[in-house]
Amino acid sequence: MPSITHPSRFHNLSDAALADEIGRIDAILKAAEAELKALKDEFKARGLATAEGAAFTVTASEQIAGRLDAKAVRAFLGEAASRFETAVVSTVIRIKAARPSLAAAA
Repeated sequence: MPSITHPSRFHNLSDAALADEIGRIDAILKAAEAELKALKDEFKARGLATAEGAAFTVTASEQIAGRLDAKAVRAFLGEAASRFETAVVSTVIRIKAARPSLAAAA
């Protein structure tokens, strides 16, 4: 039985429109992440452990995470460290403005 593929919700966008939409959403996301970080920093600066609003409850707790210092491991093991490395292939999408904005040009 043949496989049926359904078009994505963006199938009708031209390549140029797709690029513009990615850039637009990326800008919204970056602004939202910056705002969220500022809000979380304020929460921490107030020393809050919990705060309950009309729609959300926010809590803070400390956690400890262990991280492997790959640079130190390579320095310690030398060439032997390469036996434990694996290649990972990924696609990286970079976004930049096609033209400088008027605000940046002023």
